[in-house]
Amino acid sequence: MKKLVIGVVLAAFLAVAGSAQAATVFKKDNFTYKIGGDWQIQFRKEIGDDEDFDVEYDDLEIKNYAAYKINDNLTAFGELDFGFKNAADKSDEDDGPHLEEAYLGIKFNDFKLMVGETTSAGDEFGVQGTKETVVADDCFDEYGAVDGDDLIKIETEFADMVTVVAAYELEADSEKSHDNGEFFDIFVALDIENFSAGVAFQNMEPYGSDEDYNIWGIQAGYDAGFASFGVDYSATDAEDVFGEDGDVGIFNVAVAVPVEAVTFGAGYVLETFDDDDVDDINGWYFNAIYKFPAAKNVRLFAEIGDTDEDDSEIGYLVGMRIKF
Repeated sequence: MKKLVIGVVLAAFLAVAGSAQAATVFKKDNFTYKIGGDWQIQFRKEIGDDEDFDVEYDDLEIKNYAAYKINDNLTAFGELDFGFKNAADKSDEDDGPHLEEAYLGIKFNDFKLMVGETTSAGDEFGVQGTKETVVADDCFDEYGAVDGDDLIKIETEFADMVTVVAAYELEADSEKSHDNGEFFDIFVALDIENFSAGVAFQNMEPYGSDEDYNIWGIQAGYDAGFASFGVDYSATDAEDVFGEDGDVGIFNVAVAVPVEAVTFGAGYVLETFDDDDVDDINGWYFNAIYKFPAAKNVRLFAEIGDTDEDDSEIGYLVGMRIKF
């Protein structure tokens, strides 16, 4: 997910899809083919009651990106990504390789149009300081949709300061379409020197439902040099669909402190419910990420976290990640 990543980047200006980490394996005339990967394996005990340690795969992805430069202003591109997490876990009935993203697009100067299976605008929202979710990420992830398979998506930039992403998921009720329902969302980000901010909105009608609901959120980040700070708040009026009596809100605050090759992070998460019969949930986490100076896309990491839910026990994880 392209979120506001604390300690890594504080503004999510979007490069041509999939190309930021990918390595060029073939280039001739006006054609470019790149391949990338994101492989992560961790030894983890989840937050919860009497959880066991196990080996988890998050993620095992191969990304394929191709582009034709038609002229100086116009580029046609596409991406085809596969995930192997289910195959490694063997924890799902469909435990073979699965499709992560598949889309085609046109880029004209700073404007991009994409159609296919990919992430939505709501996926851009949020402060991401954890390796694994503590309580909840944000309301777009928990109660909305952050991707679609009948998606029409646009991205554009203005004056190297403002990024706009908007997406519409067709209802597409057919045997060839997933049960994603129908939604529209938009994300707008502002980046000025060391400060960034963003707002997001989504209107969602779940598959098989006649009720729609809204999700909205606001976020901000600041890089002070010695540390990076981020905060977000998102809320939804999805009570008619999910049964809660009143709105749901999720608040995140995160800080990251780089010390040479290690980045130390900490954060607090709060999920609130207007329903008096449902208790609010508080969570916290601490982590550390080591990037090898000679190969910064090779990382070792560790994290601990917990919540105040009944019978909750502290969760731990250590792992390794390679990106290319």
